[in-house]
Amino acid sequence: MSPIPLDAPQYILWEITLACNLRCRHCAASAGRPRHDELTPEEALDLCDQMAGLKVPSVCLMGGEPLVRKDWVQIADRLRCHDIAVGLITNGWRFDNEAARQVEQLGICQVGVSLDAASAQLHDRLRNREGAHARALATIRRIAALPLTYRTVITSVSRTNLPELEGICELLVDIAPGFTWMVNITSCHDPDRFDPRDLIDEAGFLQLAEFIYRKRRELRGRLNVTATHDMGYFSERFDDLHDFEWSGCVAGLETLGIRSNGDVTGCLVLDDTFLEGNLRDRSLAELWADPEGFSYNRQFTVDMLEGACRGCDLGARCRGGCRDHAVSFTGSRFHYPYCLHRLERQGRQGDSKP
Repeated sequence: MSPIPLDAPQYILWEITLACNLRCRHCAASAGRPRHDELTPEEALDLCDQMAGLKVPSVCLMGGEPLVRKDWVQIADRLRCHDIAVGLITNGWRFDNEAARQVEQLGICQVGVSLDAASAQLHDRLRNREGAHARALATIRRIAALPLTYRTVITSVSRTNLPELEGICELLVDIAPGFTWMVNITSCHDPDRFDPRDLIDEAGFLQLAEFIYRKRRELRGRLNVTATHDMGYFSERFDDLHDFEWSGCVAGLETLGIRSNGDVTGCLVLDDTFLEGNLRDRSLAELWADPEGFSYNRQFTVDMLEGACRGCDLGARCRGGCRDHAVSFTGSRFHYPYCLHRLERQGRQGDSKP
């Protein structure tokens, strides 16, 4: 039986610009230059009003780098005037004292910053800009001083920085107590920027699961370590990896992704094959209510599962794991390669050291 979508998305990821002051190797959006047809300031504010009309409770402003967009404050302010909770994800380069003041004045509830390594040299290499590590750490310290509901550090893991996790953890315990550390797995959207051979393999996946499980228990109350939707699923050995209970991909069911030119998809990291339409052609409400929209989740049946997911006893609940990572790793929307439930039943244990 297909899951039933909610009357409105509960969480919108909004790429307000594709422009970015860094060129990170693993960027899912291949950010750098703005799209040629990005929403105008007037269109962006109208979209804020549409979100309010649909009673969307929460929006996260992303990029690219959202602070590069000149009217990001006006966008956040319009959302807050509608009593919509607003989050902000930044690379930290432009998050100075003035940006911190604006965040506090606007009543933004969450700020997240990306940190890819404990080593400044490696972080800067992955981000393709010298000084990026120092700016990220300065941003973490500024976030720590703000009256935010949620403070988040995000690390995207590949083979290159998997050995860095212990060092990052020690750093965050020192400078980011009480933060949430979200650890996700790098996928490949642009082979010219990110070498697919650097994707973590099965052994790396098991090491990462063990690391998150161990640190989540060790640091409870000091640092909230959590996996994201691309890690799992239904493990008996690692039965506590998340701040949520996995029940399948929620793209187009609970979440929505909006690109800076008005393109709409179920989740911002999904590629062009998942596009549902554009806000210049149809309203947000129309796109969300389209009975044929988001069919990969809204019209899901277990016979859509492929590869190792096909015939799984938990297929109806899991629905093939994270859509983006399934496509990135296997080319199929319904075959997730590194499933803990399956690996455990195959007797795979892996190496305990990340």
